[in-house]
Amino acid sequence: MTLAFEAKFVDCRDAIGGEILQVSFDTVSASHDDDERSTPYALISRNFEFPGFATVEWHDGQDYHGGAEITSISLQRNRVTIKLDRGLELEAAFSVPEMKFAKLKSFLRRMVDDRIYITE
Repeated sequence: MTLAFEAKFVDCRDAIGGEILQVSFDTVSASHDDDERSTPYALISRNFEFPGFATVEWHDGQDYHGGAEITSISLQRNRVTIKLDRGLELEAAFSVPEMKFAKLKSFLRRMVDDRIYITE
């Protein structure tokens, strides 16, 4: 199964001096009321304070999901494909300035290590 959408908002956030990283691909702004969500998003998080891999959660336009393991991420200049175990795939098209794309690459590299493939 593939969930494909156009992300109008791409955000890279960190907390605790970079110990927690988050990257989100969203169809609505962060100020949107998530209780009334009806459009897709994907959020990748990694907490370096604890051992383990990055986690992913997403909304398919109808319901929230999460808990799948990221097997690989393919990042292109205007698209990301996140392959998950259980045969799931999240694909988001986006458009960001060059500096934001550089930050996105840096965050994702740090979050998923050797599970990312970047083509520009």
